[in-house]
Amino acid sequence: MRFAILDIETRVDKRLLRDALYRGQQMDEEQAYLRLREELGGAFFPTSLHVPISIAVGSVNEDYVLEAVENLAAQNSELEMMREFWRRAEQFTGCLVTFNGRAFDLPVLELQALRHGIAAPAHFARRQRWSVEHHLDLQDFLTNHGDFRIRGGLDLLLKSIGLPGKGDVDGARVQELYEAGRMDEIHAYCRSDVIQTYFLFLRVQLMRGKINRERYHEVVEAASGFLAEIGASAGAGRLP
Repeated sequence: MRFAILDIETRVDKRLLRDALYRGQQMDEEQAYLRLREELGGAFFPTSLHVPISIAVGSVNEDYVLEAVENLAAQNSELEMMREFWRRAEQFTGCLVTFNGRAFDLPVLELQALRHGIAAPAHFARRQRWSVEHHLDLQDFLTNHGDFRIRGGLDLLLKSIGLPGKGDVDGARVQELYEAGRMDEIHAYCRSDVIQTYFLFLRVQLMRGKINRERYHEVVEAASGFLAEIGASAGAGRLP
């Protein structure tokens, strides 16, 4: 089976926020955004208000080797990016791998399919809450479907297996970078998350007995170029 490692970065749809949450009130989009941010007390904006601006996908073959990482947003408008993502998703018959994808990435993408009238029958036919056959959400798996919370999230888990984790850019800064026109930094951050999620995926598959220690070391070594890209050594995540 092939695997696809998925990560998205998003912006807040300020127009939708104003029109849906503050209907009839005399305020512009920015005022509405700032008001909700104050009401939330710095908490994450509701998933329903997010629009993807960067989508990175890592292609992993049947031998667990990471072959490529591609960003679908590099040459596309947001609408074209959505259409391209769902075109690929409908054709993909392997297993999607995410971190918190059930609670965020996929709901955001599904709401955009609703918004733009994009058909995705194969995806919805495969969607099963407790199955990992077509979608392995690493956070969902590691927390036993949310029985406990990993304080520190993905960053903590990556650092725990010897990877750099989050750098100067994290999800909380994406809106700021988007508004400053710094899309290259957002795309690079999204790509880094996919690469590091791949190595976390390998460790989970080792833990599940899907690969043995020898194969684990071989595929980590094979991905040394990706490790170098994120500033980690080929020894990152190796067992004692």
